[in-house]
Amino acid sequence: MSETYAERLAQGNPQAAAAFQLGQLIEAVDTARAAAKEAKPKVWHFASSADVCAAVDREHVADGNVVVVESERIVGFVVVAWPVAITEQFGAFHAYSKLGKPAREYCKGDYIPSVDRAEQVAIELGYKLADPSAAQTARITAGLPVAFETPRMLVESADVLHAFGTRLTVLDTGVRINPATSQGEWWALVEGATEDDQRRTYRGQWAFAVPVANAAWDVVTVERVLPTPGA
Repeated sequence: MSETYAERLAQGNPQAAAAFQLGQLIEAVDTARAAAKEAKPKVWHFASSADVCAAVDREHVADGNVVVVESERIVGFVVVAWPVAITEQFGAFHAYSKLGKPAREYCKGDYIPSVDRAEQVAIELGYKLADPSAAQTARITAGLPVAFETPRMLVESADVLHAFGTRLTVLDTGVRINPATSQGEWWALVEGATEDDQRRTYRGQWAFAVPVANAAWDVVTVERVLPTPGA
């Protein structure tokens, strides 16, 4: 292999040789960092959060890897030499609040791939995330329904409405004139979202109505699949 000009210059010149070696080291570090960013963080499963800490101490789990402890409902990622939980439960991990900022902003965003993967795993397992806004975003990205408040008049078909101490799937909704009162009313055809919700209300479909005068000022909680930002 032919020598480059830099290699020839480094021969017999200590300063040039040191500069050449430093350049090679910087290039190697940059290459390694680029490869690490492109690679998906590895996901490890452990029996306990204490086992995770021990594995990290022994350097068996690398910086940025995702760690899962299903027995304790914990998901987190390794930050240098310590696991940090992104779930509400954290066990022997550092709590999410210890980061002092949103996980995606920590260390200038170096851990974004790890956070994305950890949140994905937590959502799939049904664990509650420590950061409410991150939980909302993660569910939207995954195409899962999110709960939010909305005026009753803006409730849509397929929403899951929180009402009567239950969760009700909205099959149809609209506004009509009640023949008995000649007054407008908002109505909804619903059914219990789960078997338990049906036991607590009615089995099968049923309807209820609210006078428009009240519904126009009412705010309710619904669950809905929202479009992904930028879609």
